[in-house]
Amino acid sequence: MIVKNEVVLHEHSVSYMKRVFMQYSEIETLPSLVENPILHLYPVKDTYELNGELNGYNDSLFFNLNVYDPVNRVSWKSKQLHDGIIPFSEVMVQQIKIFKDLSTMVSLSGSYRLSQMQGFSIGRLD
Repeated sequence: MIVKNEVVLHEHSVSYMKRVFMQYSEIETLPSLVENPILHLYPVKDTYELNGELNGYNDSLFFNLNVYDPVNRVSWKSKQLHDGIIPFSEVMVQQIKIFKDLSTMVSLSGSYRLSQMQGFSIGRLD
């Protein structure tokens, strides 16, 4: 089974996305501390391999993760696939929505420590 979504975007939406992403410079190293991070999750593939072997959570998809730091206007793109975001302390979610590029966007309030594994860990500091 193939799951696919396609959404026709108005030219205003396309312009908006370009303006938003142009505000950020991409960095190579994950910042260890981010104030009010914005996470974008892009689904990529199933956690089950074609041979039936499970390589992640059975109820999730592997996804690419982009982290945006709105204070310093930098973004970081993970070079590995993730199958979950694991909070190691309480998080304060400002909003969750489907962004114009079909990513799941999670906006958090507060200061957070970030770390990368197959799952992505995040913990609130304040």
